[in-house]
Amino acid sequence: MNQDKDLAFLATCKNEDLRTLCDILTYNKNGEVRMSEQLTNSDVYINCYPDKMNLMSRQIGEELRKFGSNTVKTFCRQGEADSYETIVRRVCKRMKVNVGSSNDTQTMERELLTTICEQSASKMSDEELRNIADKAGIPHKSLNKQMLTYVVMMAIRRNTYLMTEMLYYVTTSIAEMLLGRWITMMGMGTVGRYLGMAAGPIGWAALAGWTISDIASPAYRVMIPAVIMVASMRFRQTALLTQKI
Repeated sequence: MNQDKDLAFLATCKNEDLRTLCDILTYNKNGEVRMSEQLTNSDVYINCYPDKMNLMSRQIGEELRKFGSNTVKTFCRQGEADSYETIVRRVCKRMKVNVGSSNDTQTMERELLTTICEQSASKMSDEELRNIADKAGIPHKSLNKQMLTYVVMMAIRRNTYLMTEMLYYVTTSIAEMLLGRWITMMGMGTVGRYLGMAAGPIGWAALAGWTISDIASPAYRVMIPAVIMVASMRFRQTALLTQKI
């Protein structure tokens, strides 16, 4: 299988991030190996998991693409699975994220992540919204909850750090639900500027209006969390590079 250009960046991601992505693709919520996965019996997995994940980043990307592709079509293409761009577009459609036909992968990922964060904000209590507004320097005393929710949503689109922090809670909730463990994500050592570790009952388990059990297709129960993880990893990596510049 040819390497997907949109997944080449995985080789530069942190070990823990890659391990989480790999586990989402290979294990179910009961900690059992998925029947359809093809990674855990491979030599590269045996040699690299769990401490040298960057050395198997290409194989993780290939597993993601195979999981998100039609088996018959992949066979007819002599084992070449759908591109990651195609899979992201499919996930956006499933999640009712508005993307254009000409949008590239990173644009679609950004819209997916922004939609998730905005919908998560819509589930926050008035107190939680005002806490974020205070820390972000947003005047809010004269705003009702509906207006405040809208203002916070707009802030998410403009404030990279706020969006990064919200994504931390979304992705760690995914890992907790699917894998039963809390994770430490790259670049989140100072998390807490806006939300704090005791953020209250924000409802991250709902994950922007959908839960794992709500997704009927077994493939989507894997692909949606996996794409969110990849998109979040790319977003955080890009945000860190921008800050350094």
